[in-house]
Amino acid sequence: MKGMTRRTFLENTALGIGGALMSAPFSALAKSSELTTPVFTRDSFSFLHTYEATGRYWRGLERSGLLRRTNGIRLVNSPWATEESRFNSTARIGGELNRILKKRRCQFIVDRVTGGSHYNSSDYNQSLVEAYMALLGVKFLGGQVHETVCNTHNDWDRFVSANKKFRTEPVSPEELRSYFTCKTAPRCLEYGTLDDYAGRVHPKDAADFWREIERNFHRQSERFGSRASYCEGSANGERTWHQFYKFGARRCIAELGPWASSKSQFAIASLRGAARAAGKPWGIFYAPWGPEGCTAMVPEKEWSWQCPLSFFEGTGWPMGPERGPSSALQRRMFFHAYLSGAWTLHEEWGAECNLLDWESARLSSYGRVTEALLDFQEKHPDVGEPYTPLALALDARVPTPDAALWMEIKKGLFQSSAEDARCAARKNSGIAEADCYAPCVVPEIFDIVPSDASEKVWTRYQEAIQVGAGTHPNANVFPQGQQLTQIIASAKKLSPFERSTHLPMQINHRHKDGAWILGFYNPWGARRGDVENVGSLLDDGCAQRDTLRATFLIKSAKVLHAWPPGTGMARSKNSLEIVVGPGGTLILEVIS
Repeated sequence: MKGMTRRTFLENTALGIGGALMSAPFSALAKSSELTTPVFTRDSFSFLHTYEATGRYWRGLERSGLLRRTNGIRLVNSPWATEESRFNSTARIGGELNRILKKRRCQFIVDRVTGGSHYNSSDYNQSLVEAYMALLGVKFLGGQVHETVCNTHNDWDRFVSANKKFRTEPVSPEELRSYFTCKTAPRCLEYGTLDDYAGRVHPKDAADFWREIERNFHRQSERFGSRASYCEGSANGERTWHQFYKFGARRCIAELGPWASSKSQFAIASLRGAARAAGKPWGIFYAPWGPEGCTAMVPEKEWSWQCPLSFFEGTGWPMGPERGPSSALQRRMFFHAYLSGAWTLHEEWGAECNLLDWESARLSSYGRVTEALLDFQEKHPDVGEPYTPLALALDARVPTPDAALWMEIKKGLFQSSAEDARCAARKNSGIAEADCYAPCVVPEIFDIVPSDASEKVWTRYQEAIQVGAGTHPNANVFPQGQQLTQIIASAKKLSPFERSTHLPMQINHRHKDGAWILGFYNPWGARRGDVENVGSLLDDGCAQRDTLRATFLIKSAKVLHAWPPGTGMARSKNSLEIVVGPGGTLILEVIS
């Protein structure tokens, strides 16, 4: 299992999860419900800083200047930690964390109940869970139930890896105890103990797996008083977010990063659409894993996750300052999250990354990117709402009947241009990171909306296109072979800007003054390096240029954020000439 990354697993399982289950016609699922879609306001965007059991990291954040009014808290609740360092003790009434939360009344998540690591069966103090619910209300995200789709498959696959007979025979704990040592990830179970699985049989098909996934989510959510949020990597979440909202998730959260997601904009579009249909918030979870290992700027003894280095190295996941994504990709992901409409952004490995050490509170290259985002949010608290006039209708049944077609749509939207091919061919192209936020044929002006969304949700879109077979009362119907072409044509028609490249492009609209806020992100030319300074090695030959032509008369245009040096914009009558440097981020404000 060495070298088996999260990305590899997602690619291997994405089709299987969406296997056909044709139990009812598509149109029968388009039933209205009386959900209220919340109005997004930029005051509700919150970067959740990590709190670990000693409180030392939080005090370091205070000294560093990274704590801002809008920040929330992510409590590390590691399965490796002693009970004194987990939720029941660290978040106790009257403790330091409790006092901070009473004062800040901010967004708060407990990361995690289970998932993504070995299973810890400890009980949670239900009275304490309810106390935080009473204190924080909707700002209490609850416990993070992590990677239910992925990890459910992991556990059953690991039984078969231990002995192929468990493909068909009931699980026998006594035969497996010597195998599941937890010394490496493949020798762990993530959603139960061996005894929890005793006598149970491997799921037979996609429908059987889905019943197991539902069972696992409810079981883990109930451990935390049914106050839970669901987090999943992109390929496993893209077509299932809506179902977890129905299961009662307080919010759904997309885990994004080189090993967690591919073409992350697609995952965001699907989660945003599902959240609108459910009338609930959503968020993004940044995982600094890949292309090679994970970023950790502090020594092992300070790791908030309290996991031994031997576990990571034995699994083939190296750790260190030189590991993980470039700071350029981190910047693209952070700024993209802010413009995307997400309510929250939090980190899987925050305490290990932002500061070089907790006492001096010196910012690392990673921490300087976090600082740049927080500074930008303070300076620009209103960057409008995502302009998404186009809805792609997703058959709401799970497993998704049209999984293969959705993968074709995704592949067709995220195509490289000739300029992308030129950059990719360069020696230092950063190709290992490029697919995380990939070149896209059209601007990101679409949501993926479950077919059973209410009429009120559908009325917010100017156009809707059904993906897959069957009919839908709120969507235009095209033959399957024409759907991708129609999606691209509609997106180009509805976009207020024309362009010539495939640079990832966000378009936001600010209602109070009619401004357009545009985000551009260059996937090429950055890789991890120079960790003591910038955190990225850049290839200037991968800079990209484009000419934007507005469909309206431009009154003014200015740059709100530009990185690296050389990134910028020049106006020429009703056109904007832009340059986005290697791995770069460019945010513009355009007034009509």
